[in-house]
Amino acid sequence: MRTLLRRLPAAVALSGLALMSVAARAADARDDVFKAYQKLMASRFAVDISTTGDSGTMKSHGEYDTVDRIHFRNDKMEMIVVPEGTWMKTGQDWMQPPMDMSGMVKQFVPKSIEDLRGMTKNAADLGATTRNGQGVHAYSYDVDTTVMGIHVTSTNRIFLNAAGQIVHAESDGEAMGRKSHTAQDIRYDDSIRVTPPK
Repeated sequence: MRTLLRRLPAAVALSGLALMSVAARAADARDDVFKAYQKLMASRFAVDISTTGDSGTMKSHGEYDTVDRIHFRNDKMEMIVVPEGTWMKTGQDWMQPPMDMSGMVKQFVPKSIEDLRGMTKNAADLGATTRNGQGVHAYSYDVDTTVMGIHVTSTNRIFLNAAGQIVHAESDGEAMGRKSHTAQDIRYDDSIRVTPPK
C-alpha cells in the first residue's frame, strides 16, 4: 500500500503531462489549420466544388482573386462578387440582384481567421498521406456556425501540400436537418483576376 501511495503522485504527474501533451498537439493542429487558411485567403486560386445531398450532386467552379473578388458558376447560374458590387447571370445577360447574394458564394471560405477561430473545434493532426500521387499532410476539425441565418455543423478534413497550402478539402455537414458531402479541389494561380462584367 505504501508503495502504491508513493507511486500515485508520479502517476498523476505523468497523466497530467500526457493530457498537456494531447492539448498541445490539439493547439498545434488548430494553429496549422489557421495558417493554411491564412495562406488560402491571401492567395489567388481556383476551386472545383462537388456537393452531394438529398437532391443529387451539384458541381461548381470558383475563381478567387483573393476572398474579396470572386467569380463563381455552376450549371444554373454565374455570379461575380467584388467590392464594387454583385452581379448575377442566369441566362444571357448580367444583372445586379436587388438583394446581396454574395453570402452564397462566400460561404465556402471564411471571411477572416477570427471567424474561423470562433467556429472551429476539435482540430486534429491526421499525419502524412498521399492524394493523387502527391504527398500531403491531413488535418481534421469540426465547425459549428451560422451561415445566412442557418445553423450549420460539419466535420472537415483538409490536405496541405509541402508549402502548407490547402489543395483538397472535404466536409460532411448538416443544415436544416439535411446532410451533405462537399469536396473541393484547389489550384493556386496568381494570374487570376476578377473584375465586374462588361
